[in-house]
Amino acid sequence: WAALDVVTIETTLEEAKKLGAMALFGEKYGNKVRMVNIANWSIELCGGVHVSNTQEIGLFKIISESGIGAGVRRIEAVTSQEAFELLAKHELLLKQIASDVKAVQLDSTPERVSHLQQELKEAQHEIAALKAKLMKSEVADLFESVSTAGNYSFITVHLPNKDMNELRQLADTWRQKAASDVFVVATNEGEKANLLAAVSKDANEKGIKAGDIIKAIASHIQGGGGGRPDMAQAGGKNPAGIPAALKAVEEFLAQA
Repeated sequence: WAALDVVTIETTLEEAKKLGAMALFGEKYGNKVRMVNIANWSIELCGGVHVSNTQEIGLFKIISESGIGAGVRRIEAVTSQEAFELLAKHELLLKQIASDVKAVQLDSTPERVSHLQQELKEAQHEIAALKAKLMKSEVADLFESVSTAGNYSFITVHLPNKDMNELRQLADTWRQKAASDVFVVATNEGEKANLLAAVSKDANEKGIKAGDIIKAIASHIQGGGGGRPDMAQAGGKNPAGIPAALKAVEEFLAQA
């Protein structure tokens, strides 16, 4: 809104520098240059297209900023009517968001979003606690179903519709109870299958590694994976292969 005049003159490079003009890529300029002066606020060498007065620009809205080379940034913007239309579009979008989050006014939208984020966080904690409680009830007798193969005891189980975090929590519970030498749990959701193997410290010291177990059984679910000696996991796309994968644990330990 300052209505600053934009003056362009052709002069020598030396004179332009005396006037304080900023030059980029100085080595590419000839002796005669075009200098753009915006009310002595900005003085640069430029051969591009310019308005004669800053008021001609009207609205100016930056839409992107990026690096195009060492020490060089590119700013893209819209002006005039296009800038107004973009801001109007953003306002409609903000109104839609305000409506979706049930904000009383546009200005209260950030506060409302923050409140909803906090509610979501609390709900997620509650869901996690309920999942843990449900898992505990589902596996109440799980660690009593211990089998043996060779010199090792093991537990295998298939629990559908669990995520990997739940499987890790279950493995941690197994480790606390020291229920067996090896624990392998499988889960599936839709067309995806996951396996998690955990090995006790004693079994690790005898050469049994979780990663080796996973490598031996993951092919049954058409997948692969790895991990630490005490815990490893795999993902695959063949849930139908889970029973065979769990059966393969016994075969692996029998040969260990």
